[in-house]
Amino acid sequence: MKRVLTALPPALWGLAAVCVFAAFTQPQFLSLPFLMILLRQAAPLGIVALGQTFVVANRSLDLSVGATIAFVNLIVAHAMWNGYPPALVIAIALSAGLVIGLVNGVLVTVLRASAVVVTLGTAAIVTGIGFLYSGGAPGNAMPELIKWLGRGRIGMVPVSGLVWAAFGVVAFVLLRRLTLGRYIFAAGDNPSAATYSGIPVNTTLLISHVLSGLFAASGGLLLSGLVGVGSLNLGADYILSSIAAVILGGAVFGGGAGGAIGTMLGTALLVMVLNLLTVFGVDQPGKLIVQGLVIAVAAVIYQQGRRSG
Repeated sequence: MKRVLTALPPALWGLAAVCVFAAFTQPQFLSLPFLMILLRQAAPLGIVALGQTFVVANRSLDLSVGATIAFVNLIVAHAMWNGYPPALVIAIALSAGLVIGLVNGVLVTVLRASAVVVTLGTAAIVTGIGFLYSGGAPGNAMPELIKWLGRGRIGMVPVSGLVWAAFGVVAFVLLRRLTLGRYIFAAGDNPSAATYSGIPVNTTLLISHVLSGLFAASGGLLLSGLVGVGSLNLGADYILSSIAAVILGGAVFGGGAGGAIGTMLGTALLVMVLNLLTVFGVDQPGKLIVQGLVIAVAAVIYQQGRRSG
């Protein structure tokens, strides 16, 4: 029983604690309409965090997700208003995410460069390309299709929440039901042993970064629809937040742990905490401090649980 309890992601316990706290202090916070609002807010971050899960589980990081989101936003804001069909623009945006992830993966695996340095460099390059492409202008309001993806509803359920759920299923299958997932966790846990076992460690890491780029671009589409306008720095706060959601979900920076369900729970916890802080009047610096503390405490508790279990 102890092993089962320590294996549960910190986000699960955190969600339970936050719900109890909200029930006594802000009961309306747990009402169905408000929870649907939280779901709509969480969906873009949740998809980006799912992509981050692949690389963190593989002892890597993707710090280019914010730049990818902003680049996707600029593509959509400018291209659609220039007369390009929506399907083509969405395909181009997702392809951009794939290319960014591929570049990250190639540089990390072939050149054996630090993922932190590589993805920061990629982020700077992508940001520069975005400024050149847009001429420094954020663009117009988002087209209706993109707004519907980010803001629309089917009944009471946000469309973005359904999209997030679909990506969650895909990530779960990839990580827990397919050989790729076994390779990712094996390579993340012990790259040398995985190599001796015949696992294509470099290929696995490359695929992880490609998936992260694709998921970041997809989350960028939803976030663009949610905010409704072009923005040159959209998604900048998703770098830390996506990593936070993954760590809260039970992953560790040493690799070999984590999963789709844990990351989705971590995203939900993070969004609930940040919204509660807003309700209580906490400003942005305070939110960043709390977010950092939550990550640190969750990582320490989970790591100690793994060692003792």
